Amino acid sequence: MEGVADAYIHYLKLDREQPGINYLQRLIQNHLSYIPYETFSKFHYFQDGNYIPSFETFVRNLWEKGWGGTCFTLNINFARLLKALGFECSLVRVVPGHIALMVLLNGKKLYVDVGYGSPIMKPVELEAKRQHILHGFGEDIIFTQAAVGRFEVDRRSNGKSFVKKTIEWVPLSEENINQDIQASYNDDKTNETMRRVTAVRFNGRECYYLRDTSLKIMNYRNIREVQMKDFTRWKNVIQEVYQIEEESLAETVEFLQQRGVGLFGNQTGSAFTAAHRNGGRGKS
Repeated sequence: MEGVADAYIHYLKLDREQPGINYLQRLIQNHLSYIPYETFSKFHYFQDGNYIPSFETFVRNLWEKGWGGTCFTLNINFARLLKALGFECSLVRVVPGHIALMVLLNGKKLYVDVGYGSPIMKPVELEAKRQHILHGFGEDIIFTQAAVGRFEVDRRSNGKSFVKKTIEWVPLSEENINQDIQASYNDDKTNETMRRVTAVRFNGRECYYLRDTSLKIMNYRNIREVQMKDFTRWKNVIQEVYQIEEESLAETVEFLQQRGVGLFGNQTGSAFTAAHRNGGRGKS
């Protein structure tokens, strides 16, 4: 476990330190910078039948494939890392369809979330006051106490709410959320996560947000958008921005095609797989 944790820390470009608030904040910030929220690996894990990778598998895929994951994979494995570093932490349910972490440090309960694809760049002491507001990349994240042990997290852009969830502020183990994990992999049209490509990465003063074939590049001043109409350009941009290995991208296109989602017109996923095997020389 220690060797795996060290490999994880080194991927974050950090060293081992004693648990503390400053170290925790740097772990969070570097995690959001170097490890993407992405669905490429989610599709792979679904087909593999191993919905949450082991700690060893997660770290190996960081180095070999550039994978991160969605909320369950990211936050569960970040919790495993924190425990290996001596932090006391648990999972917490965020409804609908999300989990985050409760880190107990110096007698304070801190909310931590590296799996939401949002700029929650620091731990939040939810119980310290009724409302907390974080800002970043054109987004406001507002935490408001709704009741004892329940907090609303509201993500807003340009003053308009685009997603709200409720934090159930009760510590849970991995075994407590098995049904939540299963539900996140429901392979039907009601589960949008399984029918679209999503990837988010924060890089210094910029946020890269991928939705299918559109990449938004956001900073504190403006937003610009890049449209990728063919597989080759899409692949090259994603590899440059997210460092995801090529085979995962071809696998994703085929996975979605099998579910009636064609990212690039009428071409089939097998065509992209063939192009990948031919060194990218197929039609795109």
